[in-house]
Amino acid sequence: MSLARPGQSGPRMEDGQDDAVPARSWAADLGPGLVSAATDNDPSGIVTYSLAGAQFGYSMLWTCVLMYPSMVAFQLVATRIAVLTGKGLTANMREHYSPLLFYLAVGRFLVANTFNIAADVVAMGVAAQFLWHGSVAVFTALAGIGSLLLQWFVPYARYAQALKWLTATLFAYVGVIVVLHVAWRPVVFAALVPHITWSANYFTMLLAVFGTTISPYLLYSQAQQQVETLREDGQLNGTHRTELCVQHLRKVRRDTLLRTALSNSVGIFIMCAAAATLYATQRPLHDAYDTARVIAPLAHGFAGPVLGLAFIGTALLALPPLAGSAAHAAASAWEKGRDDERVQLIARALLVIMAIGVATGVLLCALRFEPMRVLYWAAVLNGSTATPVMVLLVLLSTRRSAVGDLSAHWTLRALCWLATLVMGAALVARFACAWLG
Repeated sequence: MSLARPGQSGPRMEDGQDDAVPARSWAADLGPGLVSAATDNDPSGIVTYSLAGAQFGYSMLWTCVLMYPSMVAFQLVATRIAVLTGKGLTANMREHYSPLLFYLAVGRFLVANTFNIAADVVAMGVAAQFLWHGSVAVFTALAGIGSLLLQWFVPYARYAQALKWLTATLFAYVGVIVVLHVAWRPVVFAALVPHITWSANYFTMLLAVFGTTISPYLLYSQAQQQVETLREDGQLNGTHRTELCVQHLRKVRRDTLLRTALSNSVGIFIMCAAAATLYATQRPLHDAYDTARVIAPLAHGFAGPVLGLAFIGTALLALPPLAGSAAHAAASAWEKGRDDERVQLIARALLVIMAIGVATGVLLCALRFEPMRVLYWAAVLNGSTATPVMVLLVLLSTRRSAVGDLSAHWTLRALCWLATLVMGAALVARFACAWLG
């Protein structure tokens, strides 16, 4: 989220606003490509996929392949709600659900996003240590402050176009697969046939992978992005609004199919590379140096700096949607505040959320928590708490009071329910395995 100071012009923020308000969009329309694929795979995602490959080999590849239709369906449902109502998801939840359900959803969103922010700034601290050496805690603080300054003063779309070149380092995982001549038959089999290991460790990892693939903050940010895009184009009002919205949804469908495919491909290559290196040699992944070893067959002595650049690029791209969507959720908790007043409320929420996230990251470093474990548990938290929000989202897509007669197609709803049931079952299985010992 890039917020401008009073007097600067930018896109409107929420429903019911008449003129442009002083704010810049944090949810820039990035479209398919490196930027959106990297945003979907922040440092937490990179580490989670690496851990999955290191611990379970190829056996979790199916999560990126078989869950692809459900991932697309959730993004399309979130977009449809936003486009048809002209409001973000939190505003819709406040309007159509009881205060208890709304505040539970917002509370979950704020906790998960803030911890994810902390994890990502810690990753940038680790990356800076790879590149320049020094204190991870100090680098973490500097990285968090730098990210906040970028969000405050520079439009997201502008610096995202520069950062996309850093995210090209993700192709190193593709290079590892080529260099090691990975056999494709077991890869394809594992990608198409689910393999379940009945252990608490497996289901915890499964929740982490789901948490970094179907991330609620991406659904919220995509929905808000569509609202802002339509407002800029003047399509939220007028006699042909419904027809224009349907045309817009067709375009979004094409973009979402490609963007999600790119994102999942990155996850597949990271998992395969970790399986072909760490899992094949029975080397555990404990720290950042172990994570860098995944790309060592290609990058050799530069594996650490290459991983560091990937962390910095993906974190700086993911932090604005994380902080911005959380700030919108926090602002939606208050009835008052519209136009300039609402923008200032969102700006203050952004500052507070980023400050708490950076402070939490620095504290975790000072307490000597292993950074890779922090990133992993951020994904676990996302996956473990996403199910209720997913249920509310699917139900919202069928409410006539929200979307009228244009409810989501039954196939989209079925795919969303499938993902929700799988995530809920994984959560129940994880605790059942832990309880049974």
